[in-house]
Amino acid sequence: MVGTMVNMFLSQGFNTQGFGSSSLGRMPRTGYHLVDPSPWPILVSAGVMNEAASFISFVHGGNYTLVNFICATVLLISSFYSWMMDIISEATYLGCHTSIVARGLKVGFSLFLLSEAFFFVGFFWAWFASGIGNLSSGCMWPPRPIIPVYPWGAPLFNTAVLLASGAAVTWAHRAVAIHDREETMIPLGLCVLAGVVFLCFQVGEYKAASFTISDGVYGSCFYMLTGLHGSHVLGGTIFLAAMWVRNYFYHFMFPNRHMGMLFAVWYWHFVDVIWLVVFVWAYIWPYKNWVGDKLF
Repeated sequence: MVGTMVNMFLSQGFNTQGFGSSSLGRMPRTGYHLVDPSPWPILVSAGVMNEAASFISFVHGGNYTLVNFICATVLLISSFYSWMMDIISEATYLGCHTSIVARGLKVGFSLFLLSEAFFFVGFFWAWFASGIGNLSSGCMWPPRPIIPVYPWGAPLFNTAVLLASGAAVTWAHRAVAIHDREETMIPLGLCVLAGVVFLCFQVGEYKAASFTISDGVYGSCFYMLTGLHGSHVLGGTIFLAAMWVRNYFYHFMFPNRHMGMLFAVWYWHFVDVIWLVVFVWAYIWPYKNWVGDKLF
């Protein structure tokens, strides 16, 4: 009888608003995570908005640039870091990510990747509209006298680096799934190294290019498209580096507590797929046109 009453108390008492909610406000109730009020989303949004405003002002020669950009960057980084630390605490130490919560997180991150895909669609639309428009009117793409980037040098090497890193991150994911911490460290570290190598070669490619972002619609579309992908590689590299640190501190040793690792793997595969499209249409296609050959 006493045991029955204790079980009823443990199953119901902790899930009421009166008991446990004040001292254990982050504890999930009924399998769902009732998120506490947080200032981080609005602060991150403010940082992103001010960075965008300063970039637009810089492009148009305005004065709303350096100081605002630095302040916005500090606000964005500090707020985003605090936000992610809250999420890590909820997932790792407070046990808020139940199986129901994990399923919802997977759906949410899938929708996020879908929105990112359509973000790239917008830039590809501008690229194809300009290129096909030029070719259909009898002009060149790229327009003369722009010399396109040679695709079989640094771009091809970067393609091989990203494909190899995709295999390595899959290896790391399989190791995390079986809670093998030591085996996860090596492929995850290789992925971070691959991201750094990719970005270094991308910067070198920009320095060696014969055109800039101000060289007409070709330069604008090329640098915005490849730069957008490069920013995603940078974000993915930081994401994977954070997962490497979390794995080092034994954060992925229990079920439903490696959602961050899973999302980092999804994000990196997304970056790989987008790069293949960028490599074919932003590098090979213009080069083939420039040398008088056809892609297909």
